[in-house]
Amino acid sequence: MKKIFNKVVLVLAIGTFFTGCEENAIPELTTPVSQDGAKAKFFFHSDAAPAANFFFGNEKVTAAGSTTAGDEQALAYKAVYPSNAYASVPAGNVTISARDLSGAEIVSTQETLTAGENYSIYLVGAADDFEIVVMEDNLPPDDEVKMYWRFVHTMANVPFTVDAYAVKAAVPVTDNAPAQPAQVIPLAMDVDFGEGGEYVELEPGSYTFKIFNSTEDYDPLTSTPFILHSVNVGTLGRSYTTQIRGTYSEPLGSGKIDFWRDR
Repeated sequence: MKKIFNKVVLVLAIGTFFTGCEENAIPELTTPVSQDGAKAKFFFHSDAAPAANFFFGNEKVTAAGSTTAGDEQALAYKAVYPSNAYASVPAGNVTISARDLSGAEIVSTQETLTAGENYSIYLVGAADDFEIVVMEDNLPPDDEVKMYWRFVHTMANVPFTVDAYAVKAAVPVTDNAPAQPAQVIPLAMDVDFGEGGEYVELEPGSYTFKIFNSTEDYDPLTSTPFILHSVNVGTLGRSYTTQIRGTYSEPLGSGKIDFWRDR
């Protein structure tokens, strides 16, 4: 009994220790969000914006771990918060802002979020022309034997709308399996900045996600796309998004297309 009692005391002591070290801990919302709140994921997709954090009103809702010296940090281009999950946020009419480490507001917007719904919230735009884009994520029903993918356009200053495809290359015949023809699955057509498509079911396999200038003629199987990336898709029960981000330029450069798991 004494050993059990000592273990309980130790656990309580550890809990008290961590409770007393919250100054630089990652969680920023100290008041629990009600079950009537919304869910949000935050993306930093402007390569011209300073490192920043998102705020709902005056409450910080994103965070980066502090430095070893205890200094506060912010999130830079390509960052996602939280990773592979959604944060609980208030529903209703809210003021969403992005602020740099000095507290200066980079941009803000008024939005109405519906309780129980999921949202992706993006900091986007070119230098001195930043925006916050809020997109409702109409997630497909949970299904452990299916996988879904969508496309979102957050690349600033693209001078044309885009079409997005998931292209699965043909598979030649083997001793153990028949040949499989190439597949071209449209994800979204004629998409402008700040827009996206619905989730589309994909089968497991290796795909090239191709994004084309929708104002030009092309063949999704053989033409060279505006931008692309390749992904081996194999995990069922998941939903993903391919996104283009940053600022358009010629040549385009790297790091401007990626995918992320939504669920």
